[in-house]
Amino acid sequence: MRILMVHGIAQGGRKEAELKQIWVETLQEGFGEAVKPWPKKVEFDFPYYGDMLDDFVAQANLPSPATVRAKGAGQNLDFERFMQSALDQLQAEGGISEAEVRDEMPEGASQEKGIQNWGWVQAIARAIDNRLTPASNFTIELFLREVFLYIARRDVADAINAKVVEKLTAEPTIVIGHSLGSVVCYNVLKAQRSRLDLRGFITVGCPLGLRAISSKLGVVSNVADPKRWFNAYDDADIVALNPLDNRWFPVQPKITNHGKVHNNTENRHGIIGYLNDAKVAAQVAAAME
Repeated sequence: MRILMVHGIAQGGRKEAELKQIWVETLQEGFGEAVKPWPKKVEFDFPYYGDMLDDFVAQANLPSPATVRAKGAGQNLDFERFMQSALDQLQAEGGISEAEVRDEMPEGASQEKGIQNWGWVQAIARAIDNRLTPASNFTIELFLREVFLYIARRDVADAINAKVVEKLTAEPTIVIGHSLGSVVCYNVLKAQRSRLDLRGFITVGCPLGLRAISSKLGVVSNVADPKRWFNAYDDADIVALNPLDNRWFPVQPKITNHGKVHNNTENRHGIIGYLNDAKVAAQVAAAME
């Protein structure tokens, strides 16, 4: 049995071995919470692409809402539209009030409400960051940049997917994807599931419920069919805004959603707060049987 673990954003500059150890040790904690015996024979694969993605982000030089406001739209229209759409949905459905947005409006910016006003877009991003975390390695702008490059640029997706594909084997495998890693896993499984003995697909902190992301994936499908896809999220995790249900990610057979995670990391999105959840761990244990 193998467990393939695919990380998310903001992992550049980290050491692959240390990240892998964090994932494995945290999952062990989850097994303890679930009162499940830790398996004696399991191998862990951890494809690392954080530095590569950092390089792609630096080379792309995508504009921020502040830059678009200062210099005008049209610097990268595809990304600007993606950012507008994503931030608009995050603000509307993430419980970010108009008052919170207005409190973050840049000095001298037009007070007109709506995503056509880049001062408003900039303020949404700031308001979301206020909800997320004081940590400096995660901002909503960074998340949108990294996700956009993966879903919109074939060269970026191909390079990252290749890191995951090279870890695939013919052995029974459970796939766990976090954040952007869940999108990567989705695409890899969509292309490779016929060669993989997939025993379970588990997504945590998954952003596929955002229309700006799912609309770039073509016709969506349950890539774990006929196996079970289990999606876990904290309802305070702004990145995993919506469950993968008939409204936000309509597929057959339906995906099992677990929205009762209490992620104890600062931004409610970190991997530690997901893998130590008893139900997530129990699902991994069940897939091993």
